[in-house]
Amino acid sequence: MYFRYKYIILTQSICDTLDNVISGGKIVYGMDLETQSSKIKSKLDTVINITKMSEERAVLQKQEVQQIISDISHQLRTPVSNILMYSDTLELSGLLGREERHFLIIIQKQVKKLEFLIQSLVKMSRLESHMLIMKKEMSSVYPVISRAISSILPAADKKNLKVEVHCPEELCLFLDSKWTEEAIFNVLDNAVKYTPDNGRIVVMAEIMQFYTKIQITDTGIGIMPEHQCDIFKRFYREEKVCKEPGIGIGLYITKEILEKQGGYITVRSVPEKGSSFSIFLPNKNINL
Repeated sequence: MYFRYKYIILTQSICDTLDNVISGGKIVYGMDLETQSSKIKSKLDTVINITKMSEERAVLQKQEVQQIISDISHQLRTPVSNILMYSDTLELSGLLGREERHFLIIIQKQVKKLEFLIQSLVKMSRLESHMLIMKKEMSSVYPVISRAISSILPAADKKNLKVEVHCPEELCLFLDSKWTEEAIFNVLDNAVKYTPDNGRIVVMAEIMQFYTKIQITDTGIGIMPEHQCDIFKRFYREEKVCKEPGIGIGLYITKEILEKQGGYITVRSVPEKGSSFSIFLPNKNINL
């Protein structure tokens, strides 16, 4: 009888707690064990339903935001392209004076920044909304790395950066070549951006037991330890790099691309000495 009483008190306490979790409901006493057990089940069902509804609302809201971003980005593409086209026509016309040409160059630079932002938002939206399906096939890794490096060489040359590549030409993996190139490029782009003149960038591919590691090491400004997890978040930028062009989305996109292929990315960095980003891709095909 004593244990029965204790059990009822315990279950009543559970019900009271669940009431508070749900909506702060009132406590009801004087219930027998069978009714009390049913009440616990009912409260648990209510909590589960509320949690499920909250999750569904959050997913719908996220999808709506992503759709808005996608729609706005799509609508902006045409006017941005037209502005660039007409500004290029003006530049070639020979009708502008020195001051007008200076203003035109400023306009072109700002519009190109806007174009870059639009492209980045579209990529982010496609990745987050699962509209993008990775088309993985057995591919040689060296050409993927080579194409990514080719895209950053002009900027690297301007800063007199030495770029080294160490990758076995026979190395092949199941991957989406286009998006993997994008992921590698984003890391390389940051390496060039945040490495002072006459620095060094080294790209090295290494086959491990379960993964192949593509390591990108630079002699740049480095990342503070407390911010090394934040850099993979959307739109995050350290205060010390805010003067550099960018919107803080490249590494986030890289992380998303790799995760959709069963891979991941890590970073090791020492402030004022450089950073080392390691991209890991599975050696065997993984269906996600």
